[in-house]
Amino acid sequence: MASIKDVAELAGVSRATVSRVLNETGQIKEATRERVHKAMKKLNYRPNPLARSLATSSSNTVGLVVTSYRGSFFSELMAEVQEEMDQQGKFLLVSRGKRSRESEQKAIQRLKDMRCDGLILHARNLYDEELIELAKEETPFILLDRQVEGLEDRCVAFEHAEAGKLAVNHLIEHGHRKIACLAGPRERLTAQLRFQGYEQALREHHIELDESLVAEADYDRTGGYHAMAEILEKHPDITAVYSCSEEMCVGAFDLFRERRMTVPGDISMVSFDSVSICTMLTPAATTVHFPIKEMAARASEALSGLMNQQPLPALETFKPELRQRESVRTLK
Repeated sequence: MASIKDVAELAGVSRATVSRVLNETGQIKEATRERVHKAMKKLNYRPNPLARSLATSSSNTVGLVVTSYRGSFFSELMAEVQEEMDQQGKFLLVSRGKRSRESEQKAIQRLKDMRCDGLILHARNLYDEELIELAKEETPFILLDRQVEGLEDRCVAFEHAEAGKLAVNHLIEHGHRKIACLAGPRERLTAQLRFQGYEQALREHHIELDESLVAEADYDRTGGYHAMAEILEKHPDITAVYSCSEEMCVGAFDLFRERRMTVPGDISMVSFDSVSICTMLTPAATTVHFPIKEMAARASEALSGLMNQQPLPALETFKPELRQRESVRTLK
C-alpha cells in the first residue's frame, strides 16, 4: 500500500507539500498540485481519514438523529441526507433517538462524542429550552420538522396543522360531514398539529367535534387497521376518513378489503403522504403531501452553510400540497 512518502518521492515534492495538497491548506502552485494528484492516482494512494481529521480539526462526518430506523418515512429521510452528504464528501453517522427525551439526549451525545462536524436533528421530544442551550455549543445543527422560537435560522419546518385542515376541508367540500380521524399519538407535537387541523376545519364549517370519531394509533399499518376497526364499531355510518399517516391509511384499506367495503363507494379517504405509498393503493388515495425528501435536502444544505460559518437567513416553512386522486366521492 502506497504511503504519503511514496507520493512525495514520485511527485518530487516534500511530504509537507503532499499534506498541504490533501488538506487544502497553504499556498500551493497549481502545477505542483497537479503533480501530486497524478502521483496519487498512479500509486492508487488513498489518504487516511483519521490522520486527515487530526490535521484539519475536522472529522469530515455529519450526524443524523432519527426516531427510528424502520418505515418508509425514515428510510426516505436517511437516504436523502446520505445523498446530500455523498455530494459534499462527508461521512454520515446515524443515531436513533427512539421515542423519549432521554434517548434523544443520548443519541445527540453519541454523535458529539464522535466529533461530528455538524448535526441534523429529527428530535421530537427534547424541550425547546434544551435545543436553545444546545445552539450555544460549538457543534452546529439543523432541526428537521421542528419550529423553535429563537432558532428560526436552524429550523426546516412543515405546516402540519394547515395540511390537516386542507385534507378535511377537501372532504367537507365534497359533502362529507361525519368524518372520522385516524390520529397519531397526541403526546407528539406533529400529531397534535395534524389533529388541530382536523378540529379547525370542522369548527370553521360549524361541525361539532365528536371524540368518538377519533382513534389514536402509532403511525403504522397495524395501528391504522385497529384504529379504523374501533371507529367503525361505534360509527358504521361514517362516510369519510382523514388519516394522519400514510401507513395508517394502508392499514385502514386492509380493513376495508377484509369487510368488502369499497373506496370511495362506501367510504372516502384523505391521508397524509410523504413517500407516495398512497399511490400504490387501489384506488390511489387522495393525499396532502409532506415533502420529507425536499426538507431533508434543505436541512443538509443549510447545515453545510453553518459548518462553513456562512450567515443563514430564517429557513422556509414548507407548505402542504393536496394531491387529488380517486379515493373521495361527492355526496349529493
